Amino acid sequence: MNNNLREYTDKFTDFSKKSISDFILYNCGIETCAPSHSYGPKRRDYHFIHFVKEGKGVLEIEDQKIAVHENQFFIVPANVISTYTADDLEPWKYSWIGFTGIESFNFVQALIHSAATNFVIDCSDATFYEKRIEEIMQLNQNSLSSYYRINGIMYDIVGTLLSECEVDLVNNRNSSPSFQAMQYMDLHYHDDIQISDIAYSVGIHPNYLSAMFKEELGITPKKYLTNLKINKAKKLLIESQDPINLVASSVGFSDALSFSKFFKKELGISPTDFRKDIH
Repeated sequence: MNNNLREYTDKFTDFSKKSISDFILYNCGIETCAPSHSYGPKRRDYHFIHFVKEGKGVLEIEDQKIAVHENQFFIVPANVISTYTADDLEPWKYSWIGFTGIESFNFVQALIHSAATNFVIDCSDATFYEKRIEEIMQLNQNSLSSYYRINGIMYDIVGTLLSECEVDLVNNRNSSPSFQAMQYMDLHYHDDIQISDIAYSVGIHPNYLSAMFKEELGITPKKYLTNLKINKAKKLLIESQDPINLVASSVGFSDALSFSKFFKKELGISPTDFRKDIH
């Protein structure tokens, strides 16, 4: 028996622009797997969620093997190695959605933290998600109107997931100094803030914040802030004609020189050359 696979991958937007969007679809699809069909081990540079409509299988991720069955979904964050394998006797049928963007990390972390087994969560009806994904695949995929309709469906899927899992991103953030710190950085990345400022805003010592943030979110607050500033700067360089000194001030630098040094250290290319290469 062969797999029955239908897939849509967004080709309307370059990946360089996807990664600096707030939240954007990467791909989606529906698949009926053959017995024992396995995918991985593999690492992707986007997040994805699989909704199991029928059958069962096993997800292997971060040294865990987790059984997944009908009306459950499993989450694999970007850059995390995973393998998932259909059952020998009751292979699964699932739909999936892949996505990326600056805000997608917060969404994925909120879902994972709401799950008893981290990466696998119950859902009331996986058919709902399959139908929404089917709608995406039925649209004309090369028009601007379809691009917005497709991402509108994706946002509806995201909103439904948050509601079904009773996840409130604001409350989730407010419940932990790490999420409060993340929110502070999201709101103040355009200022010249330091880790000490972030720690002061949530009322704990900088060293304690760094340790807690890394444990809960898998990244240091310094690296999170760096990534945030870089992604916002890339977005401005691609989508605007603002001079480099204005881009610099928009992401928290007092002058173009210090911003250019920071940008080149992180990406190996100057902001000016980055803009030339993109255009």
